[in-house]
Order: sequence, then structure tokens, then C-alpha cells
Amino acid sequence: MVAPRSLFFACLFATASASAAPLSCQLQDPAQKYLIDVRVEQPPVASFDPVAAHIVLRDKTSGAVLQTLETADAAELLKTDGTGPSLRCDNQQLLVFGDFNFDGQQDVAVRNGNDGGYAAASYDIYLFDAANPVLIANKAFSALTREPNLGMFEVDSAGKRLITRSKSGCCWRQQASWEIQDKLPVRVAETIEVAQAPSEGSPFMPKGYTEITQRDLKGGQWVEQRRLEGPIGEAPVMLRGKLDEKIAFQLWWQLQGGVYVGEVRYVSGSGVPIRLVGEPYDDGGIALHEISDEGAITGNWFIDGEPDEQGFQGGMWHSGTKSYVIQARPTAFHVAPQKFAAVAASEREGRYVMVTDDGRSAWLTLKISKDAQGSEIASVQMAVTQPGKPANQVVEQWPLQAGNLIIGQKEVAEPLYRVRLLDGVVRVEAFGEYGDFRGTYLKQP
Repeated sequence: MVAPRSLFFACLFATASASAAPLSCQLQDPAQKYLIDVRVEQPPVASFDPVAAHIVLRDKTSGAVLQTLETADAAELLKTDGTGPSLRCDNQQLLVFGDFNFDGQQDVAVRNGNDGGYAAASYDIYLFDAANPVLIANKAFSALTREPNLGMFEVDSAGKRLITRSKSGCCWRQQASWEIQDKLPVRVAETIEVAQAPSEGSPFMPKGYTEITQRDLKGGQWVEQRRLEGPIGEAPVMLRGKLDEKIAFQLWWQLQGGVYVGEVRYVSGSGVPIRLVGEPYDDGGIALHEISDEGAITGNWFIDGEPDEQGFQGGMWHSGTKSYVIQARPTAFHVAPQKFAAVAASEREGRYVMVTDDGRSAWLTLKISKDAQGSEIASVQMAVTQPGKPANQVVEQWPLQAGNLIIGQKEVAEPLYRVRLLDGVVRVEAFGEYGDFRGTYLKQP
């Protein structure tokens, strides 16, 4: 047993010795001021070990050593491709050159660890200093590459600003702008984006919207403005198929702020697209409702959320006593790009109508004005009649958010209704005494 054990330690020592052979390469800087030698004296034995490197800056003309920079952790510089470790000098991320303080001189950032937010690459920043023969390390600039910022900042040369980014979880994003004042970076603006969703304080806030807070430093004071943007449209889904293997159709839909919008065209009919508006239903499926020019629902599509193993997307179509089996395949066809856009500002005002299967007949008018601060205000008038019930009508004003969303809510715990303006239709979701106004209204000429 002695000989094999000795052989094991001999092999281990040989492997460690081979991996410890120094590695080196040469780089060039954009300003062509230097000859740059990069050397890793002790390559790591294990892939998770830090990679310490020496960066030697030489005068390009004389070859004289001007400065040696050190980094304790430049792991991405090391490449292992089965033939032994080497350095990524052809596509390196070790050094980033630029004019970081806008003095017209080249500075350098040296990769050193993953101390940025979410383990992003962090850098040590060295600035040119006319009073010194070497580049000077700057902690304030280096801090911009570390947590909470997501690694190396961007350089806006035209605006003479540095741009940092940070995030928290799925739904919070920040971008900050920094100016150089008294040789230090000073934050002068930031944009914070928060993805919205229903909450206890705002149960009618749909997904797909983003609250944007813009903060600017003016005269030593922060000036803040907030706005809502959205909805964010998901990638459209397009299907071609038949109802009961007889009636050919092509159909598309897109999710916009929690509402499905789309069109269906029956190939054997007039070929005129019929508007679709819908919502999710059981087990990930989608319910889409055909809306006629009079605001009535003429057909209901209940489509499976995903294709089956054979690539077919099934479901059922219903209208009154008629029911057809849907058999379709995802495909691609041309849809005018404006179909996927939010409703145009000039197309929002007007009269909308709705006729429902339960006998409700309703109309809605919308007018938009601005308050003293320039924010949009929606004047909403809704009326509904239904057999066996007294007519109901409301006239109210609410802030118009994101140019297409009205949330009627008098108290935090008392949501009344939500109106979403879509292309040619409005979608009303309502509760309690406002419940009879719920549904999809079609805009009239």
C-alpha cells in the first residue's frame, strides 16, 4: 500500500505545481499611452479560488515601468478550456479605460472582485492626476461600482455624468446620475421604477403598470415628480385553426395590464376582424369575448393556456346554444404594429356602449381635462338599464393615471370601480352598487 499512496501524493504535487506556473499576456489601451503587461504569479488550484493579478504599465516608447497596479480578485480573467489555464486577453474584462472625471485624460478601472449588487463585478478606479507621475486610486469613484450599484458605471461623455444602476428583487429599479464637483462624484438625479400590483392600499391597481419617481437636485434641494406608466404589453400570441374542423379562423391576443385584447378573423366570412377582449380563467386558460359594433358579445372563446404535446392549442367556442371545439396551432402572421400600442391620447374621449347577455344595456361617456398642475382628470358618466331594475346613472371625476387608467376609490378600503381605456374599448370592473356597470364598452363613431 505504500507505493500507491506515494504515487497519489506525487501526482497531486505535480498537478498543483503545473497549475502554479505563472500566466501572462499583453494588453493595449485606447489612448495608446502604455504597454500593459498582465501577470498572474500563482494561478488558482480550484476554480473558486481568487485570482490575484499584477498589471504593469510601461511607457509605450521607452518601455520603462511607470506603475504597477494590483488586483486581488480578477477571476473572469482566467480561462480553462481543458488544455490548462490561460488568460482571456483577447476578450478581457480586467481593465476598463475612459475619462471618468471629464478632465480630458484617460483613467482606468481595474476589476477587483464581485462586490457590486447581486455579485456584480466591482472595480478599483484610478484617475489621472497632472501633479503625479502615476494614476491615483480614488475610493469615491470606486464605491460607485460596489453594492448597491450593479457594477461598473456608465460614462455619459456628452452630459458629463456617470450613470449607476441598482435593483431590489423583481420590482424595484434605480438609475442615478452623478456629476463631478470638487473632484468628487455627486448624485444630482435619480429615477426609481416600481412595478405595480394589487395591494391592500390600492386593490384596483392592475399588474403591468410602473410607478416612476424622478428626483433632481436643484439649488441644493431635491425636487420630486411621480407618474404612472403602462400598461406593459406581453408578446402577442397568434393562432390559426378551425372550429369543429369546419370554420377556419386566425386569431391573436396580447395581455395588456391584466386585460387580454386581440382580434379574430373568420376566413370564410367577410374577413373583417372582430375585436376580442378577455381575461384569464381556470387552469391558466384564456377567455376572449367577441365584441360587435353595437357593443354586444357575439361569441366566447375559452382557449387552453399552452399547446399540447402535438403542438395543438384547444378549447371551446360558445354563443347562445352553439358550441364548437377549437383546434389551432400557434403560428405567425402580420398584425399592424399599432394594434399592440396603448390607446392614442386623441382617441380616448367619446361615447362607449355595451349590451350584455343578462339584459343590461349601458353607455359611458368620457371627457378629459387638466387640473392646475397639468395632471389629467377624467370626467366619467355611466348609465345602465336592466329589466326589473331601476335605471342607474353616475357622474364622477377621477385622476386619469398613465393616460388610460381610472381607479374610482373614495376610501382606502372602499374600491368602487376600475376603468381601463384600450384601443376602441373601455373595460369596467366594478363592485357593490356599481356592479351593474361592469363589462366591456365599444367606442362609437
